[in-house]
Amino acid sequence: MMPRDAGFSLVETMVAMLIFAFVSASGVALLVSFNSGERAMAAADSFIADIQTTKSLMRADLEHALPRTMRDSHGGMLPVFAGGMPVGRLVGSADDLAEPFLRFIRGGHLAALVSDTAPAIQRVEYVFAGGDLIRRSYARPDVTPDTPVAQQILLSGLDKIRVRFRTGDIWVQDWQGKAGERGSMPALVEIECDIAGRGRFRMLLPVGVGA
Repeated sequence: MMPRDAGFSLVETMVAMLIFAFVSASGVALLVSFNSGERAMAAADSFIADIQTTKSLMRADLEHALPRTMRDSHGGMLPVFAGGMPVGRLVGSADDLAEPFLRFIRGGHLAALVSDTAPAIQRVEYVFAGGDLIRRSYARPDVTPDTPVAQQILLSGLDKIRVRFRTGDIWVQDWQGKAGERGSMPALVEIECDIAGRGRFRMLLPVGVGA
């Protein structure tokens, strides 16, 4: 004859199952929270890396800016250094080759170190299009309709970009430097980016100091 207290009663079994359910739910919530934290940290690390890359690349480009003339795809002469937000593009554009807010020639093109045919100078443009900050570089400084062009998205999710240029003690919103004229390039370029959900990012960059 089996003892009357052998095994678990129905009440004890239900209590044990309830405790197990609470522990399981807590474990799932902790795991979800951990995964969310991991994703948030990964996103933050990626954003910081993008900011650092953008600052380093734009600083290097502008520090190596040269007062050299350039031609457009139709053979016309362009300003030595051109800058300012294009009219109608203050909030971005989805155009494939939108008008740049910075355009200049830079020296120190690294491709010349590994190729005898690559030029030591490079035409660089910066574009705000479709909420993206884009760096555009050409295979040759004087472009033709067939000149290869590379585009690199540096930052995404931008609401607005502002740019201005310093000459002496004056800040101006637009810059059109002519060849052969003293002061054809600004001394400093200031760029502000409004990033959706992250605030404002500001860069103050010298021009031509490393050329």
